[in-house]
Amino acid sequence: MKELLSTLTPMLQYVFLGNTMGAYLASLLMFIAVMVVCRIFNGIVLKTMQRWAEGTETDIDDLIVDYILRPLYYIFLLLGVYFAKSYLKIPEALDVWLTRLILAAGIVVGFIYVFRFLEELIRRAGERYIRRLEHQAPPDLEAQKRTVHRVVKQAREIGLTLFIILAVLTLLANLGVDLKAIWASLGIGGIAVVVAVKDPLTNIVGRIYIFGTGIFDEGHFIVFKNWAGTVKKVGFFRTYLELFTDMTTVSIPNAQFINEGVKNYYGRTKFMYKWDLDVPYEISAEAVERLIAALKEMIIGLPEVNLDMCWIYLDRLDKYSKVVRVWFQVALPDWAASLFYGSKVLKRVQEVFVSQGVDFAFPTSSVHLEGVSGSPELRALIPDLAGSDSGTPVPPGGRAKPER
Repeated sequence: MKELLSTLTPMLQYVFLGNTMGAYLASLLMFIAVMVVCRIFNGIVLKTMQRWAEGTETDIDDLIVDYILRPLYYIFLLLGVYFAKSYLKIPEALDVWLTRLILAAGIVVGFIYVFRFLEELIRRAGERYIRRLEHQAPPDLEAQKRTVHRVVKQAREIGLTLFIILAVLTLLANLGVDLKAIWASLGIGGIAVVVAVKDPLTNIVGRIYIFGTGIFDEGHFIVFKNWAGTVKKVGFFRTYLELFTDMTTVSIPNAQFINEGVKNYYGRTKFMYKWDLDVPYEISAEAVERLIAALKEMIIGLPEVNLDMCWIYLDRLDKYSKVVRVWFQVALPDWAASLFYGSKVLKRVQEVFVSQGVDFAFPTSSVHLEGVSGSPELRALIPDLAGSDSGTPVPPGGRAKPER
């Protein structure tokens, strides 16, 4: 044994890169010891806690095991690296940066698991609320479920954005980066950088605004300025809209949605239809009343029509016709269904006109031809005049005047 020690002692005292081999061996043994502790924690303690959590009725203990205790495995590894480092003689500057990097890694792990914990907590709360809604079975169940899904997604997106910003600032602060000193030292260049990052930061705020207010979400059909289409993606800086007209994609800076109005068709189930139907003046007042009564009977008979929002009446006596206004509200599954519904009802409207013996009016005018009735030449050319001087096309050289 003494001979073995006498042989190992010179080897352990051998200096390499400023540290003895004994110091390297002690550092390695410390790291191995921490690894063993991590394996024991992960294989015994953590699995025991998981089995215990699975046997309980609440979800909080499952979240604690998965997102609070599990990160301890990685924290122990980082502590192992830190303690192993303490056995070695390292230049002071390098030692400071290694310590900061270990701390930064721990911060990243902590932020990741805290965010996942909160994200899973919100998701499970949303699922529990939806199950409660399904048990209560309210009339607008689907609409409420869509609202819950939207709120859960918005909370996730807002939380992710804020966590990223907070994590970056925390990392920079722990790495010893003095942001104020950097901006001050840049001078004119710093002003240029501030101007350059202004729009991206404003667009990030716009993204938070979009999800925070819920004005729209991915998959929604919206109208914004001169664009109308489906939202394909809400990115950190831009929102991508697939246009309805030609199926091309336009990218819109998120900041524009803060001050501009957005028309959102998603989830819309109530639609208004308003038509002005022109009836010829030759139709008597009694016939118009019968036509209105027939239209009311047809519209009110549709099951999707809201009877409290239905008006059919003689609106005005226009220049060329009597105008019957048909104005009603219907409940439909979605916006796509509304595109074809109006066509079906208009077909029924035409059938009502036919059944009542009423034609649709259209703008017309009559002209009088001066000198036509007394001109034998023109009477020979236009034998259908038969003494009439109205309703005839104007011949070449003729002068027409509108009927007063």
